[in-house]
Amino acid sequence: MKTDNTELFEHMPVSKAVITLIIPTVISQIITVIYNMADTFFIGQMNDPNQVAAATLAMPPFVMLTGIANLFGIGGPA
Repeated sequence: MKTDNTELFEHMPVSKAVITLIIPTVISQIITVIYNMADTFFIGQMNDPNQVAAATLAMPPFVMLTGIANLFGIGGPA
């Protein structure tokens, strides 16, 4: 009996297999960016540019860490 992963890696065309694996990661990254934009909006309501700058500077490392987590969380089990 073949599992979905066996079907994915043995019989699917490479382009379709890659797209199948990319979709959850892209959705996760988009949700992370929207979450950070909402944080920046609410922090901006306090009219303190230093806090907005701190949120803006924290976003790239946060997105990178989320990408690494997706690599092991979504890509690893496949």
